[in-house]
Amino acid sequence: MKRVAFIAALACAAAGCGGGAAPVNKSAGEDDFQARILAMPEGQRNGVFIRAIRDARQTCQRVDSSAPAAPVRGRPVWTAVCQSGESYTLVILPGGNVQVLNDAESRLLPDNAVAPR
Repeated sequence: MKRVAFIAALACAAAGCGGGAAPVNKSAGEDDFQARILAMPEGQRNGVFIRAIRDARQTCQRVDSSAPAAPVRGRPVWTAVCQSGESYTLVILPGGNVQVLNDAESRLLPDNAVAPR
């Protein structure tokens, strides 16, 4: 499990990386980040998620699809599927951080194991 900041990726996606400015409030809550992600077209959202996955030093050449998943402990959760078929769970945390879980690796944990916070 890796935790990475993805404020920059979200800001870049919202601004079109060179288009009009769309400032990101760094003190924004999880709901604000979730709302921004939900408002994005899937291709743009996948671009944000590929940056988070790569920042977590995971292998993924391209995110082909992404979808919201059931919240965990009240936190927004997304699933991203890469071109290679690997899937990742992304948990949105306060302050623009995201926990990236490689689903194949997390399946190796015992059923009663709890991921670190």
